[in-house]
Amino acid sequence: MLDEFLKTPAGHAVFGIVIAVVAIVIIELNYRLFFKYVLDFIFALIATVICSPVLLVGVIISKKRTGYAFEETPCLGAKGKIIYLKAFAGVQSGIKYLPRLLDILCGRLSFVGIAPLKLSDGALLDDNHMERFGTRPGLVNHLVLRGHEGLTYEEAFGLDARYCKKRELFTDIFIILKRLVLAIRGDGKSYLGETTASYGEVLLKRGVITQTDLLNAEKNAEEALKKDEMRTDAKNQRYN
Repeated sequence: MLDEFLKTPAGHAVFGIVIAVVAIVIIELNYRLFFKYVLDFIFALIATVICSPVLLVGVIISKKRTGYAFEETPCLGAKGKIIYLKAFAGVQSGIKYLPRLLDILCGRLSFVGIAPLKLSDGALLDDNHMERFGTRPGLVNHLVLRGHEGLTYEEAFGLDARYCKKRELFTDIFIILKRLVLAIRGDGKSYLGETTASYGEVLLKRGVITQTDLLNAEKNAEEALKKDEMRTDAKNQRYN
């Protein structure tokens, strides 16, 4: 009886639905540890292929204006490691950050995640803030879901840590959809609150640190960047 039903169009539809539900459940249960990275790679690859003509035009324009294709901005990524995020050099239009798709492909960035943090801001953090680095920075900031105009850095860091621990499939989908709605409506990024400014600037404005503290943080960031560049050069020489 069941075999006969499964051979009918209705049976095929039911079987397909069951398979889809099982697949979604498996992805959801393993999303945080595995499938988030897999889906990031797959969709970034698809988007890169679709946008390849625009990427090529951007490379040509950048090379013509500056002599090189990309500019790279150092920031803190997953586990507090230094990463370099790409953008077209000398380009100010909306396609400037399209190369971030390549960062997602390389595993430095995710479609949804925490905000990339400046190295100098990272130098001002303490061990209590390290939980926020449990996942990769995102092209779309998860704070679009729970942020607000009065959001403080302390609240944002707490929400970052919470997001790192959960990272659910449907939550990420909803975050992307909400960001698209805000973009279509022309809304800004007021949900980021005070985090639109750098952490160091906010602490200085509050009087928590001095100008000297901020300069020392920037100096420490420069030293960390130089050490990272030296390690990268040493690796390149080893494999060349």
